[in-house]
Amino acid sequence: MMSKLLFALIVSVSAQCAMAQSFPAKPVTIVVSVPAGGTIDAIARLVAKDMGDSLGQPVVVDNRAGANGNIAADYVRRAPADGYTLLMLASSTLTLGPYVMDKVPFDPLKDFAPVAMTAGLNMVLLAHPQVGVTDVKGLVEKMKARPGKLNYSSTGNGSFPHVAGVLLNLETHTQAEHVPYKGLAPSIQDLLAGVVDFTFDSGSAAYAKSGKLNALAVIGPKRSSALPDVPTFREAGLPELEKVSGWHGVFAPAGTPADVIRRLNAEINKSLKKPASVERIQALGFESVTTTPAELGEALRKDYRNFGELIAKTRISAN
Repeated sequence: MMSKLLFALIVSVSAQCAMAQSFPAKPVTIVVSVPAGGTIDAIARLVAKDMGDSLGQPVVVDNRAGANGNIAADYVRRAPADGYTLLMLASSTLTLGPYVMDKVPFDPLKDFAPVAMTAGLNMVLLAHPQVGVTDVKGLVEKMKARPGKLNYSSTGNGSFPHVAGVLLNLETHTQAEHVPYKGLAPSIQDLLAGVVDFTFDSGSAAYAKSGKLNALAVIGPKRSSALPDVPTFREAGLPELEKVSGWHGVFAPAGTPADVIRRLNAEINKSLKKPASVERIQALGFESVTTTPAELGEALRKDYRNFGELIAKTRISAN
């Protein structure tokens, strides 16, 4: 009996090694959780082109948007665990969505194999100049002087900016009104127009540099490469805001061979380290990063735990 089990194990390991050595033998698909044209999509296409050139096989981007990334995640979860179907998404789908949505069709910690982080999210607290503040202290003073009179926009109920706004109110014992929008564009447009007073966003550094908006602080833990003169919330005395951090990453179905994961990680990181890639990612408002699969897995577990604590504290819902 033992010899049969040993033989079966040897055959299984040999098959996995053979598959890893021959990988890829056909096109690879990166399933993206957002429509074409978004920041995740832009990075996915950048990486896909470089990987295709390096691997000698086409790497195709397949946009499956909707339900906060759940449609794409569920599709990849069900795909064969062979490295040919990958998932690229914002971390909120795995770290925040399970807490604020009624139900998600996957287990974020068990159904996916981490491959590589593709960008770091470092949200900026941005205020319209009409508010008359240039730092967090000034905004807090305004909110305390006028409880409930200032408002902030978000990309929707249960989104990162929503959580950040509620947490800011909790940590500073203030009250500002939440105004949810259906996406980033209308949220920023109304901030620029002065319809709302402030928001949290990672891709609007250009508005701060041009003076159209005032950048008060960044989530951290480090200062933003796009706004190096803007302090972190920890520097402003509010380290708890660091928990509202995020990233973009690539995952494979659980059970994908480790050798295949390592090969994919190496190819993705090679693309991300190119100077042109670093410049492009930073221009989109994100931090340029590279990680091992293990480091991405640790980031997922840490952020999933943090958002569990935050949602229990803030009682936020996407409904």
